[in-house]
Amino acid sequence: MRNPTIILSLKGLKKHYPIMGGVLRRQVNSVKALDGINIDIYRGECLGLVGESGCGKTTTGKTIIGLEDATHGNIQYFSNGGNENKPPVDISGMGRRGLKKSGIRAKLQMVFQDPTTSLDPRMLIKNIIAEPILALQRIGSRDLETRVLELLNLVGLTKDHYLRYPHEFSGGQRQRIAVARAIATNPEFLVLDEPTSALDVSVQAQILNLLKQLQQKLHLTYLFITHHLLVVKYISSRLAVMYLGKVVETAPTGELFRHPLHPYTHALLSGIPVPDVAHSRRRIVLSGDVPSPLNPPQACRFHTRCPFVIDVCRKIEPPIEEAVRGHKVACHRQSEVAKLVKEKFGQRAL
Repeated sequence: MRNPTIILSLKGLKKHYPIMGGVLRRQVNSVKALDGINIDIYRGECLGLVGESGCGKTTTGKTIIGLEDATHGNIQYFSNGGNENKPPVDISGMGRRGLKKSGIRAKLQMVFQDPTTSLDPRMLIKNIIAEPILALQRIGSRDLETRVLELLNLVGLTKDHYLRYPHEFSGGQRQRIAVARAIATNPEFLVLDEPTSALDVSVQAQILNLLKQLQQKLHLTYLFITHHLLVVKYISSRLAVMYLGKVVETAPTGELFRHPLHPYTHALLSGIPVPDVAHSRRRIVLSGDVPSPLNPPQACRFHTRCPFVIDVCRKIEPPIEEAVRGHKVACHRQSEVAKLVKEKFGQRAL
């Protein structure tokens, strides 16, 4: 089996939002939305990004595709699929103009959470889908119409939908239109920011199946952002768990669900509902609230809520290291967490 090739590599990625105060409106603090992320995204995979609200998931996606400028760190883009003879491009400081001029902007696209707000209600569907094509490519009017109809067909819509407005569609259909717009420029990489959270359960399954089909047909790479663990288990090949601006664990999806190594991951997975009462598990309830990103805890970010905290957790930040092949975790006690969970909560969390 060939080793996977990297399409994007995040190195020490930080995004801090300044807080201004005082008479002179000087910076007095900053919101540390991302505070040093190191992760590789492999070509052709769907990497799920999970965590509590406010942990930095959406900010990660927006920073990757250039909607937010990184405060520090690098985002290396391998447009050639990891060919060693062609070095990656650092896109973290290019800005919107630089990304557009280089042609990279067309290769990195995003599908937003709520199609009701991400689609312009005053524009016809044909113009919504055509807009990114006209902005980034030169194309004739006849070829443009053919391309828009082709995209509608790809997402399960027809020519009858060509001259309608967004309000004439259901939520699932609007999300299909948003997906068609995202793939209009033939991208390599899509950020999917909770694309099913605003939809009914039955419609969620349809959109997930559509995304899987498009990934295979168009050879796409996904970053799938969500808080719904069962959704990410269905669509993702690998998972990254975030907490307070940091990635604390990454692993293949099946491996992470079977053998989580970080206490926070155990707590997240213990909240998945189980229909079989005989095999129900005890919920791990974390103490306290999530600390403020204005003043995050020193050393391990999770130590203020961790049920297994020891002195070293309060003094030294654990690096994210490979515990077993393909499974990385940032925890001083990762080798004994599973045993501690079983002892403290009377059973395995999973």
